[in-house]
Amino acid sequence: MSKKIILAETAGFCFGVDRAVNLVYSLVNDGKKVCTLGPIIHNAQLVGDLEQRGVKIIDSIDECPDGYMVVVRTHGVEKSVIDDIENKNIDYVDATCPFVKKIHRIVKKFDSSVPVLVAGDVNHPEVIGIRSYCNGKSFVFKNDEELQKILQNDYIDKNEKIICVSQTTFSLEEWKKCEKIIKKVCTNCEIFDTICNAT
Repeated sequence: MSKKIILAETAGFCFGVDRAVNLVYSLVNDGKKVCTLGPIIHNAQLVGDLEQRGVKIIDSIDECPDGYMVVVRTHGVEKSVIDDIENKNIDYVDATCPFVKKIHRIVKKFDSSVPVLVAGDVNHPEVIGIRSYCNGKSFVFKNDEELQKILQNDYIDKNEKIICVSQTTFSLEEWKKCEKIIKKVCTNCEIFDTICNAT
């Protein structure tokens, strides 16, 4: 009996990661001294190859050696980190995934009176970065249960303007459940479907 193996259309690195990795290799091949703010990708083999080519991994801007260019990883970073890089006149390339940058632009355009609901992992660098671009309150939920708690505890006025975004890698199944609750409970919520198609 023969078996058929079907390879997912999005197997391998997603667009944002592929773009960031190619960018780092291109900079190194051009003779630039490069450090990445955190590992560019969660792939030990690739990170090891970059380290052999002289790429340094730093955890904070203060660790950036003189003469090095910083590459911001795909997840993005907090707005304050970008501000710090610019204030210190450090050369940098922002390799934040364009889909993540889109979320930053969405939340940034609403003033402080508009609370933001974020579907995702509160400790994930992408979510931390998204929240830093919010002008007002933001609330993170990882499932329908956490969303219900936020909505039941009167942290936000459910009749006022609210927006909702998600981490790009949030579970589509969980998102559908949460979206249904939000549409039922929050009468004036603008929902942005920001889950990446590769997820």
